[in-house]
Amino acid sequence: MDVFRFVKRAMKSNDPTRRYMLVTGDGTRAGDIEVIPPAHGTVRLDVVLRPVLSDAAREDALNTTRRFLDELAGGWGVQLDEGSGTSGLAEQPDGNYRVQIEYRVI
Repeated sequence: MDVFRFVKRAMKSNDPTRRYMLVTGDGTRAGDIEVIPPAHGTVRLDVVLRPVLSDAAREDALNTTRRFLDELAGGWGVQLDEGSGTSGLAEQPDGNYRVQIEYRVI
């Protein structure tokens, strides 16, 4: 069972990027997610996780986000190539962890 929820944020005009807040079960903001829908044969996922999460919780959050992206892609009527994304959260100077993954649409 996942302990994370995705809260949709407002879209900006003329910007197809979908933005979500990742929150824990108790309502703590755990991160921010940006998804750029299919364009030029790719979908880009940008995940920023806050330092409130443990190492195991960060991995769980990233895996939950990938499943969420698969559901979004299904709603768009596309499938994503699992092998085209890269993993590995990198610690940022501000203490957050970030990963950008680009998936090829198949």
